[in-house]
Amino acid sequence: MNAIETKKHTKYSLELIFNEADKMSTELLGSIAENTNKSFILIAIYFSVLSYSFFKVIEDYNFLYFILILGSILGCFVLRKNIFPNTICIKGALPENMIQEYFSSFTEEDLDKEYLATQIESYNYAMIENKETIEKMVNRFKKSIYIVFSSFFLFSLISAFLLFTECLQP
Repeated sequence: MNAIETKKHTKYSLELIFNEADKMSTELLGSIAENTNKSFILIAIYFSVLSYSFFKVIEDYNFLYFILILGSILGCFVLRKNIFPNTICIKGALPENMIQEYFSSFTEEDLDKEYLATQIESYNYAMIENKETIEKMVNRFKKSIYIVFSSFFLFSLISAFLLFTECLQP
């Protein structure tokens, strides 16, 4: 984003832009939290499948359940970064960006406009970073589900094949 030219904007227009940026930033942060919560639930489901499959292997010596174990472990591995995202940008501008010699040369109205412009630029950066984080989280979430569903499909396919061959035997 290019620097905002405050001379081309009124204080009211900058406040409007800032309020919209604040709303959008709040929504993005909420989306990150929601995606993290959904990932926790999905990992809990994967661990349920993992433990059930593990006990089936131990108790019944049914090694076909290794497919589900492998799918659950891979699904959890893919989702691990959703639980603790690497970068989350919070709202607001750093005080060090707001207290600089640059701002001392402005009068009241212009100073308010410059501060608003600095906050808007900070919000814009944070929103871009958070949007990229959300896109990565959603892709990992989808990939994890595809992996586990693929393991269930493979498990079902092999189980059906084994049942079919067992039925054909006299």
